Order: sequence, then C-alpha cells, then structure tokens
Amino acid sequence: MEKIDDEYFKLSTGKVFYANNLIIGIDDKLRVFEGYDGTIDYHEDYFTKQEREELADYMIGLWNKYKDKV
Repeated sequence: MEKIDDEYFKLSTGKVFYANNLIIGIDDKLRVFEGYDGTIDYHEDYFTKQEREELADYMIGLWNKYKDKV
C-alpha cells in the first residue's frame, strides 16, 4: 500500500481511496472508516480479498509500531 499524499492511498491493485489525514479505522462489524467519521467500504465487496489483506497488513504494521514504541 502506498501513500499518495496526505489524503489518499493506492493499493497494489491500482485502487485509490481517500482517508482523511491518512486515518483508517475498523469497527467490530468489520466496517472500514477513514478520518473520524467517513466510511471507506461503502459496499461489502468494495475491497477484494487481496485488497483487504493488503490493508490489514498495513494496519497490523502500524499497530505493531505503536505497540513497540517506547
């Protein structure tokens, strides 16, 4: 996953999506949000399985950095 600028990401599939301030979150219903109140996955099939895996790996990497921060 590539950061394009301060608001957009590009997945390896070429899909570009908006995330206000590059903030991505997920809730317990597995809905993906951007910023503090915007929804990214408007439909269940918005992200392919490959894209979900890529996004999850990116987020896991961020959480691991956070976890390991001293």
